Amino acid sequence: MAGNTLIDGHVSAQQCKRAVDALLAHATKFEEEKAEGQLLNGKEQNVWLVVNTKLMHPEKKIKPAKIPIKYPIVDPRTSPVCLITKDPQREYKDLIAEKGIKFISRVVDIKHLKGKWKPFEARRMLLKENGLFLADERVVPLLPGLLGKAFFAAKKQPIPVCLTRKDLKGELERAISSTYFHQNQGTCTSVKIGTISQKPAQVLANLETALPEVVKHIKGGWDNVQSLLIKTNSSAALPIWQCPLSAEAGGRWDGLTARESDGEDEEMEDAAASGSDADMEVDKPAIGAKNKGKKRAAEEAEKEQPKKKAKAAAESSEAATPKPKSAGPAPAATGAAASEPAKKKRRKSNAEPAAAPVQESKEMKKKRSVSGVEKKKEKVVGAKPAAKSAKDALVGKKKL
Repeated sequence: MAGNTLIDGHVSAQQCKRAVDALLAHATKFEEEKAEGQLLNGKEQNVWLVVNTKLMHPEKKIKPAKIPIKYPIVDPRTSPVCLITKDPQREYKDLIAEKGIKFISRVVDIKHLKGKWKPFEARRMLLKENGLFLADERVVPLLPGLLGKAFFAAKKQPIPVCLTRKDLKGELERAISSTYFHQNQGTCTSVKIGTISQKPAQVLANLETALPEVVKHIKGGWDNVQSLLIKTNSSAALPIWQCPLSAEAGGRWDGLTARESDGEDEEMEDAAASGSDADMEVDKPAIGAKNKGKKRAAEEAEKEQPKKKAKAAAESSEAATPKPKSAGPAPAATGAAASEPAKKKRRKSNAEPAAAPVQESKEMKKKRSVSGVEKKKEKVVGAKPAAKSAKDALVGKKKL
């Protein structure tokens, strides 16, 4: 193969051949080393074409795009093929037998998917027993909810086919001999192009056949393709093509140009900086005045505290002890600022005459109580002789 041969006018065929040979040699060696420590053979590794795009696809499609390949990945002679149909399944079983189709191993309808194959263990067994799933295109929208995520995680999504065509056998054969491009909403998509059990020439032929068809189903074509790589299920990806990192047509930065109004951006930045500085100046208070104010407030609070205490004590003492009537008004202070000892002496002098009326009231109460007792005694003593005279008068009357 010539070194300057290009696949679809972009990808070097020589680079693809080198990548395929290196990938299959590494995968085969890895599987042999892995098989030495295992009793049972593991799952067969597939070869994938990884497509990275510049822009994301706007919508996700349920039905995959059919990509023809030269050498089929699934061999119906070794891998069973299951067909999912509408109800009833007996009708389609008879149709397959009538057309002489022998590469379909199982037929399942929607009724049995909702009943017999509804448990998780049954669906997992169905997934394990079949290598490829075909489905009537009329029931494909119902299958994600009926099959579950295990089918999609294993990359065994049912392939839509048309069961109403006259050439039903040819339709099913084309479906089995093709690979499929499942468009997602991201920038990375993988397409199965072979297995590690195939020869490098077969995998390379599948790559050359599938690559132009894959690019056709990408929105924007080659202008939207960023890079192409090949890999197995567990290996690193080997690059086979990458777009140039430039702003030219077809480059990585095509359509993403720098702004021409650099002067306007600079002016906007300067205006924003000056505005922020002005805000900082307005919001900043004077540091010296702030500290001076705090000191003055503290000094004033210290001066006012003893005055407030003295006023509160004076008010409480005046409320507790009433002033005597005979006492005259307190002499006015001669000075504007009187000393605290003088105030204490005045409070004592005002409090001394107030104690005398309290003692006098107690003596008066005692005298009043004594005089009241004496009056009661006199009344009792004066009433006793009057009662005797009344009795004597009654007795004297009886005697008469």
